[in-house]
Amino acid sequence: MRHNRDRYKPPAADNLVHLHKNVYVNRSDPNYHEKVLRYLDPHSPEAHYRLGQQFEHAGDTGKALFHYKEAMKTHPSPYYYPAYTAIRRLDTQPLNPSTPHHAGDIASSSGTRTRPFIPLFLKTLIIVLLLLNFLLLAALYGPGSVSKAVSVVIPWSIGKEVTYESVETPFIMHFPYGFPREQVEKALHTKALQLSETYPTHAIRIYGMASPVTVADNKAMPLTDETTKSKAFVVAEYNPAIDTAVKIRFLNTELQQLHTAAGANLVRTALLAYQEDHGSPPASIGLLLKDYPNNYLSFLPIETESGSANVRTVFDRSGGWVYDPTAEEPSAMFYPNTIKGTAFPYVPVKLTVDPSAHALRLAAGPLILVEAPVGVGRDNLTPEGRFFISERVLDPQGIHPGVYGAAALGMGQLAIHGTFDKESIGQNQSLGCIRLTNSDITAIYPLVPKGTEVEIANGAAADAAFTATLTPELLLPDPSLFPPPDETAPSRQFHWLG
Repeated sequence: MRHNRDRYKPPAADNLVHLHKNVYVNRSDPNYHEKVLRYLDPHSPEAHYRLGQQFEHAGDTGKALFHYKEAMKTHPSPYYYPAYTAIRRLDTQPLNPSTPHHAGDIASSSGTRTRPFIPLFLKTLIIVLLLLNFLLLAALYGPGSVSKAVSVVIPWSIGKEVTYESVETPFIMHFPYGFPREQVEKALHTKALQLSETYPTHAIRIYGMASPVTVADNKAMPLTDETTKSKAFVVAEYNPAIDTAVKIRFLNTELQQLHTAAGANLVRTALLAYQEDHGSPPASIGLLLKDYPNNYLSFLPIETESGSANVRTVFDRSGGWVYDPTAEEPSAMFYPNTIKGTAFPYVPVKLTVDPSAHALRLAAGPLILVEAPVGVGRDNLTPEGRFFISERVLDPQGIHPGVYGAAALGMGQLAIHGTFDKESIGQNQSLGCIRLTNSDITAIYPLVPKGTEVEIANGAAADAAFTATLTPELLLPDPSLFPPPDETAPSRQFHWLG
């Protein structure tokens, strides 16, 4: 009888989403996203982003900014860059009367922020004290100007500990993809000195991020999310109490090469799938980034050493990638425009699913891209074997709303897809498909090109040896080069096993 109840639900259940235990919510409920945060996932980037839009439209800038910032704490996600854009847009607007002010700010009658009045004699005293402090530091610690020391080194690890007798204040700065290295150094050096004037007793640390901003605005924002540190490509450090130079450290070159190899093999996997479907390679890389069902890729990865995703037809060491559709070998067909492609042999992207361990792994040779827990079929309904990804779709529609979650990777009758039933992860409850949480499928989906091999086998999770776990966010590109394809299929209903 329980099997029948599972298969034949009452019509009223079609629009219901299982949130928690016996709690269900209708998708048309105006408070749907608030309930998702309360009962399902307090960190849901979609729910925070949608609530930010609601509050922005209602004119409540303070609450809108709060939810946009919460949406940015989950990365990668489809809502990271829209939330970042919304925050930058709201920061340029006049302060809403209902917006909480920063400490020390006063809202003027025009609605813009103003600082409280400081008497002239107090300003003069502060300036004199700062000047005396600067002169004292200059006399004690060397020349009057602060130089910069730039290096490309492996980050400090076990065996080295540095302790500053001051408070560390971390910041973040955004740079456009491919921004010249010399200009990055200059901007970090200048900003570190400026911040040291504001925080003379603090150790300044600035994390540089490559992002889809069009220009470097030279603004430094306080670091609020500790996970952001792992995505930085450069770090500037300066403690005005003990340093005579701003220390600038670029990302470890070996780690850059590992990410570049992963990005190259991701594209090569898609190229070979396209060639098998059409009989020849595409005339241009852009043909891999078409709307569903021709979405072989979701994005073109950046080449991490140069920070560029530009594609050229000849090798000139200018950064980005080289694409030669006439080449016979995958490694010569697509390779980084910094070193010849033979330095990065072709290793296809592969998904491994271990039903017995309820584990999924995405890897390119010895390099792990993502690992995640899964739910599989009841009564061994998930078959073992070798499959290939033939469909990639966001927000797939099934017989029941939300049955396939936020995204799906189709393999004929089977699919790897998301689910709103988080309690089924780690369990054997599906009709054969592999389930992931919506946050996990959202993170994995863009890194799985069409044509990716999928191996489903008990014990597969412990079979291979891996040498490194990468940070796939470092591959995400500037979407202005190739606008993201429309990967939804609203007019199609899918019939995977579920």
